[in-house]
Amino acid sequence: MPESQHVIESYDHGAADYDAIMHRYWFVDRSPFIASLQLQPGHMVLDAAVGTGLNLPSYPAEVSVTGIDLSEKMIAEAQKKPVSAEVTFKIMDLQSLDFPDNTFDAAASGFTLCVVADPVQALQEILRVTKPGAPIGIVDYCLSRNPEVQRWQGLIADAALQVGFPTGKVKWNALMDYDRLIYDSHLPLKVVRDDRVESPNPFACGCQLLLQNAKE
Repeated sequence: MPESQHVIESYDHGAADYDAIMHRYWFVDRSPFIASLQLQPGHMVLDAAVGTGLNLPSYPAEVSVTGIDLSEKMIAEAQKKPVSAEVTFKIMDLQSLDFPDNTFDAAASGFTLCVVADPVQALQEILRVTKPGAPIGIVDYCLSRNPEVQRWQGLIADAALQVGFPTGKVKWNALMDYDRLIYDSHLPLKVVRDDRVESPNPFACGCQLLLQNAKE
């Protein structure tokens, strides 16, 4: 079975419980996260991948949000969220977006790049479909900068990716290295803000990034 199908089945299985899981283990207030994009009326925003729509209530009115995801059941949960923005949903692979270049004024990604098979390709696609200068907000799980915590993350990596936590519901790469992705991948981006959440708990390390599309 292709890896993408495993991911879809896992998130289909966990869709109904996803919000409760995230609130308990990886809660992030999405309002300041979305506010950091400084969206203006008429802006078009890519929410990649939208999941159960945890970002959606924080988008302001008079912007248009396109939420893409591979899981129909996650999107079904997202459709229940109260929203002020105009929101459209599409079943789509973040690693191969079916949008023209320079479509979006901004993008947001919540706990996504630690899930996809090729995060560099996914970020390349986000950069391709957003306009030069577009803000890109990312909130995610990430590899700790503490070597001791990294060792624990290495020990849980296989189970996190294959079995998930809680079992069969949320799967991710426990060794997701944002330093390598952001600073060493030579992608056309500018780092505006890089906030890390360090924890002795190897499940709880995270990051909030505000990037700017630096392509010409």
